Amino acid sequence: MTHNVPKTLPSLGTTITQPSPAAVSAEQYSNLNDEPFKTKLKRFIYNKQTGQILGRTCKSWVCIIAYSIMYLLFLMTFTLVILYSSLEILKILIDFKNIDKVSALDSAFSYPIGLTAAPLSEHNSPLIWYKNGEKDDYKKYVDALDKLLSKNRKKREIGNLGPCGESPYGYGEEPCVIIRVNKRLNWAAHPLQFNSTIAKSAPADVQTWMKADRTKLWLRCEGYHSYDKEHIGKIKYYPDPPGIDANVFPLRKDEKSPLVAIQISKFTIGISLAIQCALWYDAGPSTIGFVLYVAPGERILYSVKG
Repeated sequence: MTHNVPKTLPSLGTTITQPSPAAVSAEQYSNLNDEPFKTKLKRFIYNKQTGQILGRTCKSWVCIIAYSIMYLLFLMTFTLVILYSSLEILKILIDFKNIDKVSALDSAFSYPIGLTAAPLSEHNSPLIWYKNGEKDDYKKYVDALDKLLSKNRKKREIGNLGPCGESPYGYGEEPCVIIRVNKRLNWAAHPLQFNSTIAKSAPADVQTWMKADRTKLWLRCEGYHSYDKEHIGKIKYYPDPPGIDANVFPLRKDEKSPLVAIQISKFTIGISLAIQCALWYDAGPSTIGFVLYVAPGERILYSVKG
């Protein structure tokens, strides 16, 4: 019996070699590097061969999402337990039912009250400008004060403002500025006490007014710097002395804030004068400032909050 030997068989002594897995892997890796970025990105998002999404199998993603949800639930539960425990401890330590709600609100608003000066310009800024002697030029400011004083103001209150309570409110020669306390919910002020630190720092004339009447808040105006005090001339108050009854506070919703007017006269023309008004009371003083500049043929008066 004869056997047919294939001609392709290697001769004796010849070893048969096969490509190693490392060589194949290196070749595949080389081929992957040669692929464009777009193809690599698509394969990373979803690999059809392995079924992976963003480099992970569906089972792996389910485990990660489940773990994340459980971890977030644990954090939320832990936070709620801590908050609830803290509130319960505070309820034991503090008797909220016996807290005076009005007193708590008053203490929150115990910082100094703001002041407002009128009139304002047509742009609603604290700037007053007019040419001396020209009624049409300062008419807008006269109209603004007319509007302010016509809003449910009592005749007696307006009468206390003297020449600053009737048109043209000194404009043209000796301009008036009307100052009022800003309205604030549940705000109440108390007059200065003689032995308080604020009272001791108050000007001498304020202390004199205090001795005459201990139930009022006192408004006082003066030049901001010594230079201003030298050239400011005279400041008249309406009413005089310029006191505000502390008993009118806190104001009700339909009540108007009391008014105090100042009239500036005999000032030096041609220079700018800074004037500051301060309302003196137990939590004060509250301040507001003005700058008066008078040039030949025109007058400029504007105020800025102090």
